[in-house]
Amino acid sequence: MRKTSRTGSFFLILLFNIMLNFRLTIPGWILLVLHFIIPQYIKWWYCLVYFGAFLLYMIIWMLVLWGLGAWANSVPPTPPVKNKNPYSVQTNEIPPPIENKNPYSVKTNEAPKLPEQKEN
Repeated sequence: MRKTSRTGSFFLILLFNIMLNFRLTIPGWILLVLHFIIPQYIKWWYCLVYFGAFLLYMIIWMLVLWGLGAWANSVPPTPPVKNKNPYSVQTNEIPPPIENKNPYSVKTNEAPKLPEQKEN
């Protein structure tokens, strides 16, 4: 994967993550609907508390992923190891390509020359 130094805006990525995880806000919407149906038991600020907790969860999750990405990029690359497998093809030991000596596999407009037969 290509590494770039360009990063997106935190709030733009937060909005994108909220859109992707919109299904997690369903309990808050249910609380809001229940507030209008039975207002004496369900208060309006219950749904605000839920939406605030959802937003806080999304921000914390983005920060955790950002920290893991920064930590993964800070690990130094592993040094190259010499290949000790005797059966593997080495990079400098690639054999030359095999010449095709079958006259019937060559694609030309001429008819292939047949070997001459010996007369007895």
